[in-house]
Amino acid sequence: MNVYLISGSSFRLINEKVNDIVKNSKNVVTFDLTNNTMEEIIVEAGYFSLFNEEKYIIVKNADFFGSGKVNEKNTEILLKYLENPNSLSILIFITNEKLDMRKKITKYIKDKYTLITIDNLKSYEIEAKVKDIFKKHNLQIGDESIKYIVTNSLNNYDLVIGEVEKILLYYEDNSVVSFNDLTRIVAKSINTNNFLFVDAVTKGDLSESLSLLNDLKTMKVEPTILISLIARSFRYMYNIKVLQNEGVREYEMMRRLNLLDWQLNKYLKDAFIYKIAELESILKKLAKLDLDIKSGKIDKFIGLELFILDISA
Repeated sequence: MNVYLISGSSFRLINEKVNDIVKNSKNVVTFDLTNNTMEEIIVEAGYFSLFNEEKYIIVKNADFFGSGKVNEKNTEILLKYLENPNSLSILIFITNEKLDMRKKITKYIKDKYTLITIDNLKSYEIEAKVKDIFKKHNLQIGDESIKYIVTNSLNNYDLVIGEVEKILLYYEDNSVVSFNDLTRIVAKSINTNNFLFVDAVTKGDLSESLSLLNDLKTMKVEPTILISLIARSFRYMYNIKVLQNEGVREYEMMRRLNLLDWQLNKYLKDAFIYKIAELESILKKLAKLDLDIKSGKIDKFIGLELFILDISA
């Protein structure tokens, strides 16, 4: 099959599935529907290689297959291409949204091509994957240590692999992973809650943001640290939107902003709901909040709560 539609909430699981399809091909082109048009994608798909080589075209943030708005013109362009696709072009559409099977275009992909829904892994499945990773790197690790990594990352596969990558950098091959070392290397759950809190704030999820903030308050987390983390995320989003307007490609964005592929993809997706002026306004509000807190004009947590309510309104 030369057209795939992949849906899932985990960036890493999606990347693993894409890598399984692409294998070791060097002929890969990536588009992002927050920055590219369907016309550009179809034109690329229609090109024939001089050497009859297969070409893989990855289309990120194809959210119109799910809850995203449907552009009828884009739908018709894609449907027309899918009726007679280039046999040497393999299209891979990716979305983190839940698929809407009521939509004509989604149903068409399901009926004629390959639709892949990636469910979140159970804790025991994540543990098995982690064990395989350490085995491939000739590292010995106990079951207790693996459970510690998974539990401390809230059973989130993306977070788990991030921690595993840090551990792999710490040890040489043929080593034994010490549980005591893990407690120093692996981020504590408080850091994970920080990540989830910032993610909820940037997505405008008011209920989740306030709930996590309450948990962090109980853990006695310093609000100024949270403000700094929030500002960093919005700053990345602002810079990415500016670069998009300048026509800068993704690989160049990663280089300029020193981001990994999955990080850029996340910020691109989060920034989609904002305009540049809105992001600029939010950054100014964060700077004022930070100043007001440090000068004693407002209570730290009350100020942060008011900020969340303001930008989520």
